[in-house]
Amino acid sequence: MNKVKIKNLTLLNFKGIKRLDINFDENTNIYGDNGTGKTTVFDAFTWLLFGKDSSDRKDFEIKTLDENNVVIPKIEHEVTADLLVNGDSVTLKRIFREKWTKTKGRLEAEFTGNETLYYWNDVPLSQKEYQSKVDDILDEKIFKLITSPTAFNSLKWQDRRDVLIKVAGDVSDSDLAKGNDDYMALVAQLSNKSLEELKKQIASTIKKAKDDVKMIPTRIDEVELSKPETVDAEKINKEISDKEEEILHIENQRLDQSKAFDEVIKKRNANQDQIFKYKSRENTIRFEINEKVKNELSASTSDAENIEKQIELKESEELEPAKLKISRMIDEKAELLSKINSYETEISKKREEWGLENAKEFTFNNDEAICPCCNRPLDADTVEHQKSELQQKFNSNKKRILDQINAEGKSLTQKKQTAEADLHALSERISAGDEFILKVENEIEHLKVKYEGSISQKQETVSSEELIAKYTSENTELRSLAAHIAELESITFDLPQQNESLNERRSELQKEIRDLYNMLKSDEQIKASNDRIAELQKEEKMLAQSIADIEKQQYVIESFTKLKIDTIEEKINKKFSFVKFKLFDTQINGGTVECCEALINGVPFSDANTASKINAGIDIINTLCDFYNVSAPIFIDNRESVVKLIDSTSQIINLFVSPEDKKLRIS
Repeated sequence: MNKVKIKNLTLLNFKGIKRLDINFDENTNIYGDNGTGKTTVFDAFTWLLFGKDSSDRKDFEIKTLDENNVVIPKIEHEVTADLLVNGDSVTLKRIFREKWTKTKGRLEAEFTGNETLYYWNDVPLSQKEYQSKVDDILDEKIFKLITSPTAFNSLKWQDRRDVLIKVAGDVSDSDLAKGNDDYMALVAQLSNKSLEELKKQIASTIKKAKDDVKMIPTRIDEVELSKPETVDAEKINKEISDKEEEILHIENQRLDQSKAFDEVIKKRNANQDQIFKYKSRENTIRFEINEKVKNELSASTSDAENIEKQIELKESEELEPAKLKISRMIDEKAELLSKINSYETEISKKREEWGLENAKEFTFNNDEAICPCCNRPLDADTVEHQKSELQQKFNSNKKRILDQINAEGKSLTQKKQTAEADLHALSERISAGDEFILKVENEIEHLKVKYEGSISQKQETVSSEELIAKYTSENTELRSLAAHIAELESITFDLPQQNESLNERRSELQKEIRDLYNMLKSDEQIKASNDRIAELQKEEKMLAQSIADIEKQQYVIESFTKLKIDTIEEKINKKFSFVKFKLFDTQINGGTVECCEALINGVPFSDANTASKINAGIDIINTLCDFYNVSAPIFIDNRESVVKLIDSTSQIINLFVSPEDKKLRIS
């Protein structure tokens, strides 16, 4: 067994305790008033091992606060413990401190976060290495359960139940069922479902079957009510046969009338075909006459149309483009004239500028000895020399400015000459364009005169309607065709009258036969209804037997469940001496549901007094230590509430509330 004991625990600046050094024995008592730090000792031990307080919180306040509840900066918070692990001494240390960094250019260091340091036998380790070594000694989840008497019963009941079943070992359904055929058959059904799922499935099946049985009498009554009255099938079949024979006689009469009707229709269709043939020939002749007149008249109209097309082409392809081009050239001419005027103005300005610059003369005042260029005083010893240099510079600068003005004037003159040459060329093009427009307009006028002459000549010719009427009246074949068509259209074809009474009688007979067949169906419906009633009665018997079989299976499940409950609870409760556990709860309807309730002399754990709860927790810890093969110090809070504590092989640390002890007292 892994036995862990505390030999010594030292706290520095931890949760308000500036320094505390405790030496532990097998049983150590810690006395103190409320708020003096008893629980802090337990928090320090759990933080040292796992970085959490005794309430399993990672984020809790470790740092020491001043009287204004403000963190005191730049101090380390440290917990150190000397442990005995299976008789070997091990020293663990965890330090939590602030990081203060002085950056370049700043006078004071800045707080940049917190860090935690880890030591194992005074050897520094990383957090991962440190935690790995702690886990090798004691698993965190197990540690929580075996160091506090209240930890196990603080778990959810499902988690408590899982731990207890692991401790006692689960009960095999197969082992329970051995020797009982009904139980073994039940277990065979549990290969892919739980016992609870099977119970729900069976309950649902029974409910559905009982609901179905209740509905069968109602369904039988509905079928009985839907049965029609009985009929004489032989008599009805005789009536159907007589009426069908009468219909056959009517059909023979209607067939004779139909043959006579078809003969008349045949003659009328032949007459219509002949009329269509004559009219088709008539239309052909009239089309040929129209084409002949059109060809004769087209010769007289082609000249006028040709002249009209020539006029349109002259206007669209010659006259209009030429006028548009002249308009653009006139705009260009105006723009060139504007440029020439601008150049002349600039040239005139350059002449004036050249004259002003050329008139400038070099002047020098010997008395004042002042530079004429920059107005600075000159040295008296070098006045003549400087005067010569200044005159030379003045002449050189004057020549440079005049040359520049000349160059700019020549450039403007050249641009003006180029613009004048473009203007002359553009004027000649405009003159040529005007001559071309005049020539085209004369040609168009000549064509219009020619077109008017052609139109006058066309009006003197005969119209197309007159020619068509002339040629039509002269055609003898047209007159012959019109006579034949009139003769054929005068022929009449009288259709024989059909006997409507025969049709009406046939419809009446057919309706009567349908009604008789519907009456025969009643006999079939009665037979089908009787068969359905027999099926429902058979189904009722089968459902009743099925319910009985399922209820028997339900009884087997309840019996097996009780056996399993008793076996599991007995197996688990053998592991404990002070506390017992109830793992199943019986409901009002007789069913059972899973639970996990600790009982102390039959009293639920939640209703027991503090002393009973603590002893129950010690009993649970003893069992868990045996199962996990490990022990650790047990911290018992409110120890003053327990007169007698049950025995335990674990190290005991008792936390007593003692109002007279305003500082922690260790004994």
